[in-house]
Amino acid sequence: MDSVFYWIIAAVILGAIELFTGTLVLAMVGVGAVLAGVGAALGAPFWLQVVLFGTGSVASLFGLRPFLKQALESDQGGTRAVSSFGTRAIEGAEARVVEKVDLTGGLVEIAGDNWTAYPLEPDQVLEPGDNVTVVEIKGATVIVWKQT
Repeated sequence: MDSVFYWIIAAVILGAIELFTGTLVLAMVGVGAVLAGVGAALGAPFWLQVVLFGTGSVASLFGLRPFLKQALESDQGGTRAVSSFGTRAIEGAEARVVEKVDLTGGLVEIAGDNWTAYPLEPDQVLEPGDNVTVVEIKGATVIVWKQT
């Protein structure tokens, strides 16, 4: 088997393992393996393939990985490794009361979507038009709070 196939197989394996780690390190080493595979396809000797692998890996680790990592970090100043998405992104968001929210429930609008809502404090009654903060999400229901 030609060495180009070994490099491509190594790149695919590194990429597959990267899916489970999420650190982008193995993906950058995989970039080096792809570069070495290209060198092998062009007929480079093995020592040059190894140099291409090492150089490509180090260059992508220090040149490409920081930009990719920054793009994947949350907008909270980089304190989280992964961006908030799904229901976690809604916690702390501002909402507008659409239908009266009391102990029996109600309706709020969050980023254009309507959610069933309950107040954080059981004796609190929120009227339509009030601006509230999403405190917690329980299934398809949000718990909201308005500072009085």
